[in-house]
Amino acid sequence: MSKRELRRDYFTDKLVLVGKGSPGGPSRDLKPDKKKSKACPFCPGNENMTPPADVALVEREGSLIKMSDEDPDRVKGWVVRAFPNESPVVTPESSNTFSEPPIYSEPALGYDYVFVVTPEHKLSFSKFDINQWTNILSCVQDKMKWFYSQKGVAYVLAYINYGAAAGAEQPHPHMRMISLPRLPPLIEAEAASVQQSMRTWGTCPMCTIVNLESGGPRHILSTDHFISFCPWASAHSFEFWIFPKRHQTSFLRLSQKEINDLSLILRSTLGGLSRSAGDVAFNLIFHTSSEKKTTKQIHWHIEVYPRIKDWSALERGVGIFVNETSPEDAAEILQRDCKKELAEVLGIS
Repeated sequence: MSKRELRRDYFTDKLVLVGKGSPGGPSRDLKPDKKKSKACPFCPGNENMTPPADVALVEREGSLIKMSDEDPDRVKGWVVRAFPNESPVVTPESSNTFSEPPIYSEPALGYDYVFVVTPEHKLSFSKFDINQWTNILSCVQDKMKWFYSQKGVAYVLAYINYGAAAGAEQPHPHMRMISLPRLPPLIEAEAASVQQSMRTWGTCPMCTIVNLESGGPRHILSTDHFISFCPWASAHSFEFWIFPKRHQTSFLRLSQKEINDLSLILRSTLGGLSRSAGDVAFNLIFHTSSEKKTTKQIHWHIEVYPRIKDWSALERGVGIFVNETSPEDAAEILQRDCKKELAEVLGIS
């Protein structure tokens, strides 16, 4: 049972997943015991170093087949694997109880999964081909639906930590998906903004931003269904967001055609970021509506935060960010390099 609990700050809505009774150090992404082996548990041939995969996608004769591991056998020839994290930050069961404000806490109930998104150990996200991105997004969509079907799940978070500076404990490319028993404060705030705008003006404020940024000085790239741009108040140098052009509340409702198009813009923008800033560490996170809290909907999107510089006391202490590269300058550079990546992916000279 979980040794963590979800604590809320005395005065604000800040949430912290706190470990209890863990003097040996913080829980980490699954990683090999360096004393026993230097082998990567995410590489093909080492599948027995991880828990059995609930989902193992295999390509056969041009088709994608969904399989699962059965102990002691493991699926071979996979292109994406998803399995429970051995060092989870949340678990389906907990011995913790609720406590009252101002020292409020609740059990850290939920699910925590690892997605190994490629069998190739040294391949960066910026070099994935379109088919691989489609495989990844299809797997994430499938597993997210399962998460929301489970009891006690209020919100599901899918994200990438790429590079040690971004918090990745494994160099082999992977993703995480965790569920929470409540909405994260930032999603609550976004939903409140959308609700207020809808009540007052009858419009989604995120749709307004998509229209405002399209073709403007912070616009990076557009595809048939998506637009990418550097946000007006970018907290990170070269930060960019990807939004559906039409109003959509959930990633789970994407059609196959839209998933293919999202794969294209992800490949092009991450490839462009690599051209512009090098193989920089980054965090990528899905902001999507809860499938349970239907009154708190947002225009779903993806946010990418390059980790070019560390945070100072301003960022950590009071939440004021210092960005050395204006979003307008970043967008100009990214637009040039992302267009080159898009042309290369599409085979346009």
